[in-house]
Amino acid sequence: MQSQSSEKVPLDCYDDTELIAQFQNGDNAAFDALFTRYQKRTYRLVQRFVSNPEDASDLTQDAFIRAYQGLGDFKSQCQFYSWLYRITVNLCIDFLRKKSRSEVLLYDSDESGELPMANIADPRSESPAKAVENKELRAHIRKAVRRLPPKQRQIFILRHWNGLSLKDIAATVGRSDGTVKAHLLHAHRNLRKHLRPYLRETDL
Repeated sequence: MQSQSSEKVPLDCYDDTELIAQFQNGDNAAFDALFTRYQKRTYRLVQRFVSNPEDASDLTQDAFIRAYQGLGDFKSQCQFYSWLYRITVNLCIDFLRKKSRSEVLLYDSDESGELPMANIADPRSESPAKAVENKELRAHIRKAVRRLPPKQRQIFILRHWNGLSLKDIAATVGRSDGTVKAHLLHAHRNLRKHLRPYLRETDL
């Protein structure tokens, strides 16, 4: 009778480091496990930048292709998803740069949160009138973000909608910390100007 210890452990039971090691040793199925683990999460990240589902799917696929091509040289100095995250964000930034301003539509899949510069109540506790008002405000915020210059828009998204630190943003976009801070400051000023008619003074 074969002992249980000799049974092959399913790949989805391994952690990322073990899967990477197996992939680097020639087991391509290990990458399939990483893809399954992070595909949905990566797609949601792409949706922060791209509204069109086909574009989002293509960019997600491109991110995993880049990861597949580079994983052989991956050094475990950072977590796999952090590395994949940077690949994905860079692809999205390149995509935005290539699109004309009229074609760029930023998509926020969770309208109830992640809206800096406006103290918006939890939608579950809002009155119907307040809910309508806040929904309109969110629409104005997204429209104002679309009007930002490309560099300011990219850094604003990375900071406020994706939660990256200024240092991580600088590393992602290949600019100095000081340049990132300057772009973020200008983005805030421009947004305040665009949103002034819609916000209370306490929100500005």
